[in-house]
Amino acid sequence: MNSILADSQRLRLHVMAWSLVGIMLGLLVQALLETSLTTSLVFAIPLGIIAAPISLSAGYVCRAIPLARTGALRLAMTALAAAVLTASLWAVLGQFWWDALGRLGFEVPADSQTQLFALLLGLGALSYLVAVTAHYAMQALEESMSAGRRALEAQVAERDAELRALRAQVDPHFLFNSLNSIAGLIPADRDKARLMCQMLGDFLRDSLTLGGEQRIPLAREVALAEQYLRVEQVRFGDRLTVRAAVTPGGTSVPVPPLILQPLVENAVRHGVATLIEGGEIRVEATITGPRLFVVVSNPFDPDSRRRGTGLGLENVRRRLAATFGERAAIAAEAAEGRYRVSLTIPVETEITS
Repeated sequence: MNSILADSQRLRLHVMAWSLVGIMLGLLVQALLETSLTTSLVFAIPLGIIAAPISLSAGYVCRAIPLARTGALRLAMTALAAAVLTASLWAVLGQFWWDALGRLGFEVPADSQTQLFALLLGLGALSYLVAVTAHYAMQALEESMSAGRRALEAQVAERDAELRALRAQVDPHFLFNSLNSIAGLIPADRDKARLMCQMLGDFLRDSLTLGGEQRIPLAREVALAEQYLRVEQVRFGDRLTVRAAVTPGGTSVPVPPLILQPLVENAVRHGVATLIEGGEIRVEATITGPRLFVVVSNPFDPDSRRRGTGLGLENVRRRLAATFGERAAIAAEAAEGRYRVSLTIPVETEITS
């Protein structure tokens, strides 16, 4: 379908443009053939409106000879031939209409046929060439917008693929740490190891359910982190305490699922586990303006030689970048015996599944 017919706004503008051509034609007829303004406009305006559907053929000509794949000579000759042919048809219709006006009682010069035909042929050909140019411009705009959409779709698909790959890394990393914890507990207390396996199964079921979503409320994400830490409390007992505090209004902020999981895992493995007396893991969230700030902190032993691979922090950093771009950030620092990881997330209200 012609792009003008497919868009009601373009169609209205198209008819209005040809109506203006009809008014211009009426003024030319009045000046050249010395007729009254009424006769000129009654002749020219309907003829301009009739030209509107005729000129739509310019769109099909443009599709038949694409600008990028057609030589300049062939392009010019084809467009000129189409313009002359269409303008000739328009001029013949104009002459019939001119004669009809004379029979209806309008004052029309008797010897004006040749001059009128030349005027209609010249103006019609010129207008048709303008229509061809406009169709080529619309075609180029549509191709540019289509290319932009394809590029955006490819970018979104690439981002989604990266997010799926990063999300898939969470489970092996988490399972490695959890199974390692259970293995360390079995020789000391098999009952606790069994309880830990049961709680771990519940946690895995909930994490798989939430992990399939694009965003979840912060309250659910913090609850999932607390659920994991309760699993670890079976092994550590009183050595591990947990405190979670979310500012009012922050509980409903959408965040990527399991975004806190690597952070609380690291807090246990590289923080509390390195201290004989253990310590408190804190998850705190506040909102300042359009941003949510989430801080996961834990005590640590600065003399401990236990070092991780950095996979957890890197995973969080890449997931934030893939989801929010430069609007999100992650920072880590050690000060006064505590290790802090801070997340900056833009506040959005919509949660998509």
